[in-house]
Amino acid sequence: MLSPQRIIKAFTYSALGFKSAWQTEAAFRDNITLIVLVQLACIFLQPVWPLWLFFVACNALLVISELFNTGLEYLADHISTDHHEFLGRAKDVGSAAVMTALLLNALVFIVIVWQAATTM
Repeated sequence: MLSPQRIIKAFTYSALGFKSAWQTEAAFRDNITLIVLVQLACIFLQPVWPLWLFFVACNALLVISELFNTGLEYLADHISTDHHEFLGRAKDVGSAAVMTALLLNALVFIVIVWQAATTM
């Protein structure tokens, strides 16, 4: 059953997650800053709306990837701060997910810039 209290608690926990990632992860802050800058650039480049909407979805995927990676790093560091091969691999795979999302964002932004350049 729909519970307003449960929705409020879920929203509060999510806000705490964003706050924690912002306060503790420079990469998260960098990615949010990058997203703001490229979205501001899109205001001037005026991509066709389906492309812009796809780019916003790619930006969201980047944030989601970074949040999962941050959570994975918190968990791995909680288990052990000593060097451990499998924990290191887990962190590397999380980092690879973020890099993949960044590359997708870069590719879509290049398409947006190319589209703007060819329509001028």
